[in-house]
Amino acid sequence: MVREFSQVSSNWRSAETAQLYLNRHKIPAIWDIDTRALVRHIRKVGALRGFVSTDGTPADQLIHEAKQLPSMAGQELASRVSCAKTYMWNTGSIDLATSPWAEQMGEAGAGGEARTFRVVAYDFGIKQNILRLLVDHHCEVAVVPAQTTAEEVLGMGADGVFLSNGPGDPEPVDYALENIRKLIGRIPVFGICLGHQLCGLALGGKTFKLKFGHHGSNHPVKNLLTEQVEITAQNHGFCVDPDSLPSKDVEITHINLNDQTNEGMRHKSLPLFSVQYHPEASPGPHDSHYLFTQFTDMMKEFQQPGSSRK
Repeated sequence: MVREFSQVSSNWRSAETAQLYLNRHKIPAIWDIDTRALVRHIRKVGALRGFVSTDGTPADQLIHEAKQLPSMAGQELASRVSCAKTYMWNTGSIDLATSPWAEQMGEAGAGGEARTFRVVAYDFGIKQNILRLLVDHHCEVAVVPAQTTAEEVLGMGADGVFLSNGPGDPEPVDYALENIRKLIGRIPVFGICLGHQLCGLALGGKTFKLKFGHHGSNHPVKNLLTEQVEITAQNHGFCVDPDSLPSKDVEITHINLNDQTNEGMRHKSLPLFSVQYHPEASPGPHDSHYLFTQFTDMMKEFQQPGSSRK
């Protein structure tokens, strides 16, 4: 959506106009609209349901149809977008044999071999770059459907469980909450976005719908453990209420500097942590890639003699 859309291609490197590119990939675009007025309206009344039409349907009819659309609140969508069966993922984004990142990520010592971790990733609508980064961090990844039971996951002999992002309201995803509660304390858990919200609910907290959500790639988030600020990518409409979490068990680790909402948490004694934003954003920002190393460090610690592994 743009105020002005140029239909002229003028850059010397250009191979085609933006309109031809959008047409070829069947991407709709809206232009000749006062985008600032639209933003002000949404900030005032909150996120709205809407239609995009190109067939000449009268506006009154489109407005009527938009009002009939269900609210996102109460929508269980994870099972609709999840994979149908388990599959393995082994493609990374970098060549660890030649990349300087290998040493930075801390999984392989100088001249040493990297340790391999077996990770089961729940697919609630998972993004491929999450899987690539897990592989980059020396993980063998099995992606499982959203309704896979905790017993099945534990029977796979995994070193850790990843809870993915996904659409919809987290509260109706009761099957996932049941499984997460069974996994907590028995295996390291790392959640992102919807996975973060599900962790919050599984730990006894509550979630609520934001007025217009967090979207975009420029959200400042403060890491309360390091006092550093990360620029993050976000795309969510629900949030974990930090005041609803049991403070004796759960520690808030990240906050959004725009509205002070909860952006991350960890269990104080069990191997579980999660973040609301997208550390795997592609393209960027990449400020939060360290979280994948944090996950492998957690799995490594959990494997040590005397750890809390059961």
